[in-house]
Amino acid sequence: PAADHERYGSHDFGRHCLLARRLIEQGVTFVQVTHSNYDTHNENFNFHFEQVGEFDRPFATLIDDLAQRGLLEHTLVVVLSEFGRTPHINHLYGRDDWSKTWSIALAGAGIQPGAVIGKTNELGTEVTEREVDGGHLFHTYLAALGVKSTGNFTIAGQKLPLADPAFEPIRELLV
Repeated sequence: PAADHERYGSHDFGRHCLLARRLIEQGVTFVQVTHSNYDTHNENFNFHFEQVGEFDRPFATLIDDLAQRGLLEHTLVVVLSEFGRTPHINHLYGRDDWSKTWSIALAGAGIQPGAVIGKTNELGTEVTEREVDGGHLFHTYLAALGVKSTGNFTIAGQKLPLADPAFEPIRELLV
């Protein structure tokens, strides 16, 4: 309906979020929506005003629609990027890659609403409390979906772990 298109927005990201909702409603088990161009090594502020403005409404609408339809209870939503951004502004008014700290948002499935894990120093340059990494996150994703993350699978006769056995789920994030 036109009202849905209006709520999600007339740009690609809005249309993709609406399509994601429709796919989830039909039982599709994995949907990926991409929103790009956050790699702002120059003109960070101009790009982010545009990017965040385009992201906020459709994403919030998707989460709200999934919750209202009872779909968020069994849908894991993950928002992340490949890097954080340095808290320092460079000479081109940009923010360079920063692998030491970045934020990830999780919702739905077995995730504890409102939970915040980890803390950085005042400048956002170093993790000072409850550092986690990709190994922890992968276990957490699986656990949130009810999959035993310590299990194994076999490829060409070779037994492999589902997730790195050196890590565990982030228990504080799980309901």
